[in-house]
Amino acid sequence: MPPTQFRTIVERIDSLAYNVRGFRLKLLEPSQVEFRAGQFIILHVPRNGGVVKRAYSIASPPHERQAIELCIQHVEGGIASTYFWGLKEGASVVVSGPHGNFLLKEPLEYDPVFMATGTGVAPLRSMIKDLVHRRFTRDVWLLFGTRYEHALLYESEFRSLTSLRHNFHYIPTVSRPKNWQGDAGHIQQTFAKYITDASNKEIYLCGWLEVVKAIYQDLASAGVPQEKLHYEEWA
Repeated sequence: MPPTQFRTIVERIDSLAYNVRGFRLKLLEPSQVEFRAGQFIILHVPRNGGVVKRAYSIASPPHERQAIELCIQHVEGGIASTYFWGLKEGASVVVSGPHGNFLLKEPLEYDPVFMATGTGVAPLRSMIKDLVHRRFTRDVWLLFGTRYEHALLYESEFRSLTSLRHNFHYIPTVSRPKNWQGDAGHIQQTFAKYITDASNKEIYLCGWLEVVKAIYQDLASAGVPQEKLHYEEWA
């Protein structure tokens, strides 16, 4: 799938958290995209007569070919997020892609364990929705960590999926809880609590670079074989 430039419009904007929004971009030209779950696109941001390019993981699944969804956190002074925060529905956006090799390992003869912090959940959401579409029957785990409970992204969607799919296990973890009744701490601790046997698992990590590195090292130190750890890191 060689990279292609796409002309899109903003079809929908969702508030996912106090500083995170979901953007659904409808493809106009070309009108469809082919990609694999876990890949990312490049956003072309017009700036001072030129273009600034930024990478964002695709949060929607590959079978939805007429649109792509992005999960974007507003960063003070950030060129791309400031640009997106100024967009309205119907605005024109140029992207290119797909890119990236953060993909589900084939064949799918294992239980995937997804571990995300913050907007790192975006490519993992794409993978999970892809597995549901493919009627995957083995156990699927999502361990999602945030500092505060109000920062959990796609919360109602993941909880709904647990009631619809008996093989999907969603375990959110909050490191600085206030009025939180679920698991508290860091997702490395959640992993140790729920994943007692990693022999039939493949683990996919995504989040900010330093956090991903810390999780990787903790799991490797705990005896998880490094070949079972797959990660995407954002600086």
